[in-house]
Amino acid sequence: MATNRAPPSEQEMKTRIITHMNTQHSRELSHYLRHYAGLSARAATASPAIQDMNLAGMTIKTRNGSTYNVPFSPPLSSWAEARPRVIAMDVTAREALGISDIYLTEWARPRGFDWIPLGGVVFYYICYAGLPWVAPGSAVWETLRVVFPGGPEWFLWIVRSIFWLVFGIHTVEVYLLDKWKLQKHGVPRFSWVWWKWAGNIFVEGVTTWKRLDSIIAAKRAQKEEKKH
Repeated sequence: MATNRAPPSEQEMKTRIITHMNTQHSRELSHYLRHYAGLSARAATASPAIQDMNLAGMTIKTRNGSTYNVPFSPPLSSWAEARPRVIAMDVTAREALGISDIYLTEWARPRGFDWIPLGGVVFYYICYAGLPWVAPGSAVWETLRVVFPGGPEWFLWIVRSIFWLVFGIHTVEVYLLDKWKLQKHGVPRFSWVWWKWAGNIFVEGVTTWKRLDSIIAAKRAQKEEKKH
């Protein structure tokens, strides 16, 4: 004979919400800390977890032991309101922080045409690093005299003259990729994924942007399909 189960108690509902948020939504907790508590991105992503929760708000703890109060405004009238409220709070936080709902969690290696600019920049850096070996009388010097227009003197002038231009352009591209793309799509600064994309654009340039944009577009298309 079937028996009716008692509805979950207030404490059980609270525990379920806290467990779910801590195990499935640490990213959202970091958004709360950044927007509602004013933490930096680095501090907010230091293993945030809800320490306690009531109808008035959440107490979120980070790895270093610091705790921050994030209020519900207005307070919840019951635990049934918790799910839509925390979702709405995340939307508000992301919009204020300029963070997309499409998260980039992977890196993609160069493909096809991407290898051409990457190879060109790598070759240039090799040339610059090899300048000490371009000396009169060396095998490299004599080879450049034969194969390089203008000879070794012109080679030396070109490689030296454009170094800071090349270095500066690619450094700025790292900065802009981080600011406009990686931070917007939830890539923690200086994480392994961040370093891969930053390293790519430093030696590859504009094709990195195109490859990253194609990944984001594919993720957005997948998300839209799930809605229908």
